Amino acid sequence: MVDVTFLLLIFFMVTASFTMQRSIPMPRRVSEVPTINPRPVDSVDRVVELSIDSDGLFLVRTQAWERECVGKQRVVQTLKNARQRSVDIDRLVVMVDDQARLQSLVDGLDAGAIAGFEVVELTETRL
Repeated sequence: MVDVTFLLLIFFMVTASFTMQRSIPMPRRVSEVPTINPRPVDSVDRVVELSIDSDGLFLVRTQAWERECVGKQRVVQTLKNARQRSVDIDRLVVMVDDQARLQSLVDGLDAGAIAGFEVVELTETRL
């Protein structure tokens, strides 16, 4: 009986697939010097911010309100609502925590594309 148990243990150890979570390293800011082309002040009102924290939670912010979302479908609905409320909104700024999973970032960028944002900026932060 011990031999059978030992053989089963070896069988399951050999056939088990071990996967590791991989991430894409994002380039760090090389310089602390500000950008040469600053954004115009009037364009701040036309931005939707999508923050992704290390736990994969999403926070959608506009000039007038902010909402916390869980899941890709909820983010898509919230981003669509933000675009419908204001015609002036033309840009999505995605701020992702450097410890966030890659899948959360992909979901956020995909939600922005589904919601119809043509200009997307990506920023890595420590939230």
